[in-house]
Amino acid sequence: MKRRRFISFVFVLILCFGMSGCGKEKKTTAPNKFQSDYMEVWGGTTVEEGDFRVINGLLYYIDFETMEGIPICNKPNCRHISWKEDRNTKCDAANIDISTVFPYEGKLYGFRSLSDGGSELVVSDLDGGDWKSKGMFITAEEIFQGGVVVGNQMFFLKDVVVRPEDHITEMRTDTVMCVLNFDTMELKELRREKGVFSIQFLGGTKDYQIYSVQEDNGIKCYQFDYDEEESKEISLKNRTQSVVKADETGFYYNSGIDYPKEVYKHDLETSENEICISEEEAKAAFGKEYLQLIIWDVREDGILFHLVDEKEGDVFWKESKSGEIKRLYLEENLPKKNSRLNSFMFGTEDGIGFSYLQSLDSDNIEWYGYISWEDLLAGKNNIKTLVETKFTGGGKPLDEEGNVIGE
Repeated sequence: MKRRRFISFVFVLILCFGMSGCGKEKKTTAPNKFQSDYMEVWGGTTVEEGDFRVINGLLYYIDFETMEGIPICNKPNCRHISWKEDRNTKCDAANIDISTVFPYEGKLYGFRSLSDGGSELVVSDLDGGDWKSKGMFITAEEIFQGGVVVGNQMFFLKDVVVRPEDHITEMRTDTVMCVLNFDTMELKELRREKGVFSIQFLGGTKDYQIYSVQEDNGIKCYQFDYDEEESKEISLKNRTQSVVKADETGFYYNSGIDYPKEVYKHDLETSENEICISEEEAKAAFGKEYLQLIIWDVREDGILFHLVDEKEGDVFWKESKSGEIKRLYLEENLPKKNSRLNSFMFGTEDGIGFSYLQSLDSDNIEWYGYISWEDLLAGKNNIKTLVETKFTGGGKPLDEEGNVIGE
């Protein structure tokens, strides 16, 4: 099987802009086609039309219309070679220092790590060419942990090393919640707590963010209003790692003591927490004890979730109408041998994107797949490759069949 020939990113832009006046009317203008009212900007950034992320050392856009992974580069006849393949590569998508990309105001924004530490906000045309700096927002002794873009601002978390002036008190690390204005580059601190990851964003909407704080008397959860820049404590069950399907009425979240093991729905008006998937019924579906439950997606007709233990895992579907839970055997049907599901990437009306890890003797390979809802719920082994992986996690090159070269 030969590697696919990637179509030009500019061709995708032309298609999107050309269709903006057809079919269902949208308020978004062509230059801001990829703009979203709410974008989570750690790992990949998902918008209505697609997903932006760094894969294999290249900047990619995954087009939801075609489910093709397209390097963000418009150089004629470019082979889209990463720096791992050729350190002299001229591909616009091969940017070794940029870790996160997302669309904003008709441009492409990103975070670029600097050689002496810290990160700066950079901006380019949507085709990934001509990157320019807008200024630093992370210093050399700080680490970006994740954030969300709402309007013209980014609310984000960073871990900050604090060195006492007296040289006697021990050095510590704080987690700080900040807001950065993209237009003025004004940076403001909103909250600070002692300890690495002491504040964690869980998920939200364009109006609010749910976050947790590790305080002296345990973990507490808060609802943060972006406009007012105010937080109010909310009552959730036990430890929460993620919030999904949030809207103005409430949200779903996972919950547990040490690790999340159940799913609840929180009603913002009544502050009630309704259990959706109990540990007992999840254990019965898995057939044994499990380490944790990870929510992948919530739809009107059911909840998709991932159960894992130390040796195996799989995705399960709880149907809303009947309450029945069934195992979907996605992990068992992965295209590569000795593979385990790794992480959920995105969900659309038609299907889901995910990554999985193939274990080698002393290495691993991360693969990226897509499967339609129809095939997933029917248990069909019809997984499409989103992006061809060219290297193992340890940097060894792969041939066209996905085998390690020289072994």
